[in-house]
Amino acid sequence: MEEITLHTDTLPYLGNLPTEQVESLTLIHGWAAENSIWDDWAKETLCPYFEVTLIELPGFGQSPPFETLAQEDINAAWLAVLDAQLPEQTHLLGWSLGGLLAQQLAEQFPEKIKTLTCLASTPRFVQNDGWKWAVSPPLLTDFIKAMGVEYGGVLKQFWRLQLQGSDNARPLMKKLTQHMTNRRLPHYLGLIQGLYLLRDIDNRDLLLRLEQPTLWLLGEHDPLIPKELIEDLASLQPDGKTCLISGASHMPFFSHPEETAQQLIQFLQAHPYKAAP
Repeated sequence: MEEITLHTDTLPYLGNLPTEQVESLTLIHGWAAENSIWDDWAKETLCPYFEVTLIELPGFGQSPPFETLAQEDINAAWLAVLDAQLPEQTHLLGWSLGGLLAQQLAEQFPEKIKTLTCLASTPRFVQNDGWKWAVSPPLLTDFIKAMGVEYGGVLKQFWRLQLQGSDNARPLMKKLTQHMTNRRLPHYLGLIQGLYLLRDIDNRDLLLRLEQPTLWLLGEHDPLIPKELIEDLASLQPDGKTCLISGASHMPFFSHPEETAQQLIQFLQAHPYKAAP
């Protein structure tokens, strides 16, 4: 199989604990994003508590894409290169597409991943097979076709869609578009492979096998991940904790940074993996 190495950034811990007591937190971004989207939030709210590792998905940011993958090999290949960049022990947070992959990593590598946080994510992104809390298959198919015509415009529409329904949506959309326009556009292969994963991944049966404490951190007005999926999460993963960020949509860390960090930190501090002195 083609070999690539994903780009990572490590943000240092800014608190006062001795090095041996500092825990790791790893973040995996969503579709059409990159590590820079986390920077301000992670440095200001998370680094006082954790050493933070950011991993860029294949074809996004500074990570190269897989050039020759068959569709049926994408999922395994992406998980393998993500695993290669995970710290030896870490709390893992995945946002949206990153959350779908984080669920699979948590199942495969319980010795590495001590807790799992799914931020604005779901066990299945597309409606089908009795799952109604997500995007319709025709809509995603049209989206994939549009990507092949003019993906720059499609990306701008998607960036704005993520903040639709959020408090202060209009200025936040402007801020996000400016931020992303000044960054490197994702590689087309990374975008298409990511869409195939959003279409195909179904983690519903996997959730009961997870050993880690799990937090589902959702936006109240997320247009892509409706809050009503909490009804099914209660049966798919009865031990999972759910939390709604009031007034947030698909980017709670961007629109409601303090509230999102507070819920995340409370959950992680309730489940430490290093013993206190």
